[in-house]
Amino acid sequence: MPKHYQDLDRVINYMREHWPSLVLEKWRVGIEEYNKIVKLAVKDLNQNVSYGKYFMRLAGLSGSGKTTQLLPTGEVYFQKKQLKPVIMAARKFVKYHPYYQQILEYYGKENIRKMTDEFVTIMLFLVMKELLGLGVDMILDVTLLDPEVEKILVEMLEENNYKKIMLMVVASPRTTEIFLEKRSWRHTEKTEQEFLRATEKALDFYGTRQPKMRVVMWSVYNKKPVFDGEVKDVMSIYQKYVSKMGRLKYSEDELVEAKIKYLC
Repeated sequence: MPKHYQDLDRVINYMREHWPSLVLEKWRVGIEEYNKIVKLAVKDLNQNVSYGKYFMRLAGLSGSGKTTQLLPTGEVYFQKKQLKPVIMAARKFVKYHPYYQQILEYYGKENIRKMTDEFVTIMLFLVMKELLGLGVDMILDVTLLDPEVEKILVEMLEENNYKKIMLMVVASPRTTEIFLEKRSWRHTEKTEQEFLRATEKALDFYGTRQPKMRVVMWSVYNKKPVFDGEVKDVMSIYQKYVSKMGRLKYSEDELVEAKIKYLC
């Protein structure tokens, strides 16, 4: 592995533990192969973007509305600042898998995302490291991970003097299950359990390491945020709403519109 990436060994080991490659052995990507693929992805993503060193983290369990609600909100937020962020999400790296076509033909389109989970999550962090080093404005659309991984991300942001904000949707696992049942694909049960475990641990980590970082948190049921303040004060609110069940009163379009109106 190139020395440039040695500090990400812990991230790679974590990804391989929780998103292990499910493809045939002959289609697995060796760690020595990533260097060339990362360069290609960085070249592709480092186009038509701005360099204001703004970083937005989108957080929430799978199925909570992180991508469908928070991402369009974040995009408008950056537009208002006249910035063009790169959107960093694991799904963007599926096409870079060197055996993409073979995996697609063998497992089918409906399984391509799940089968490349290990590859895309490793790619995400390797490419992110490069882009943050360039000062690219960024929206990271990835659920909160284990503090060991979040620590490395924070170090990247601190090293490059980024301004940070987190948007979060909180929902109970029973609520997210309703949405996940409608998906064409989903993570394994083990991975979804890891998301739940890691989220609370990560919030606790940020409360200590980045206590003044702004967090805007919405419940999946509400138009108005249930919290807007420093991350050091968010834990009790998160714990209240992650165990709360309620009735879904608003359409997704209404919830997105309300989030944009509030934040922007």
